[in-house]
Amino acid sequence: MEDVSPIAASQRYALTIPNAAGLQNHRFLGQAVLPAVFAMEYLARTVGRVFPDVPLVFSQDIRFDKFLPLPPPDIPRVEAFAELGVTPDGGIEAVLLTRHVAAKSGMTRMKVHVRTRFGRPVNADAALPQAPAWPDAHTDAYHLSVDRLYAEMVPFGRAFQNVVSRVVLRPEGALATVSGGALGTEARAFRLGSPFCLDAAFHVACAWAQRYAGVVAFPVAMQKRVILHPTLPGKDYRACVRFIERDGDGLLFDVWLHDRAGNLCEMVQGLTMRDVSGGRLQPPKWIRAHIPDGGQ
Repeated sequence: MEDVSPIAASQRYALTIPNAAGLQNHRFLGQAVLPAVFAMEYLARTVGRVFPDVPLVFSQDIRFDKFLPLPPPDIPRVEAFAELGVTPDGGIEAVLLTRHVAAKSGMTRMKVHVRTRFGRPVNADAALPQAPAWPDAHTDAYHLSVDRLYAEMVPFGRAFQNVVSRVVLRPEGALATVSGGALGTEARAFRLGSPFCLDAAFHVACAWAQRYAGVVAFPVAMQKRVILHPTLPGKDYRACVRFIERDGDGLLFDVWLHDRAGNLCEMVQGLTMRDVSGGRLQPPKWIRAHIPDGGQ
């Protein structure tokens, strides 16, 4: 992980992130951290303000390099920076950074948290892969309740408990219904749709990783994200997660989000999930029981 941005001839823009009370529900090893989906949203807002003609519904080469710790809830905001640079194809490289001052030396450095590239894809007219047609009822399916998911596997607080159905886990992948979250004052400002749907899809992939790979995996990268119809707060969507392959110490997935009418709203290709806790987080033993062929 790098601590400096690689973008040449770029410009930094001040970015204020509201430290909303609900964000305290999103924690890693006891520390509240900014969700990756919110980091992408705030980068998109800055790009949209500075480069209004750049499409935000397509992004690629997304990396979640470092968690951004959040202060206590009595501190109302986090001061950050969005570093933007124009790519040769007219896209925008966007990097979320924060400034840190070393306690002993007093030296200042910039930490990179999330980076992505917005813009029109080269093959914009290419058809997106279709989600697998997996029936819920299947002999090798494992049905995981929402209560156990959030009590024992993804222990986030209420604001981030947006898987709202049982999770159907199979060796090929997983299915669940996810929610766009509660309607709030910020809903109209979302440039990428509700961040809660994709975040909940990450929870579905995390459940798959715990059952079939024996690791508590977090999102660390995405190859492509395509938004056809932005997801909405107050609405439910069907999340389909397909396991692709192991990628070094990571697990590679594709993700689809469909609305209740079956329309594709969003797709992620090449979601990489990995244990970032150094083994401190472990799946509960019961989730690994009775796996056909012993899992992955």
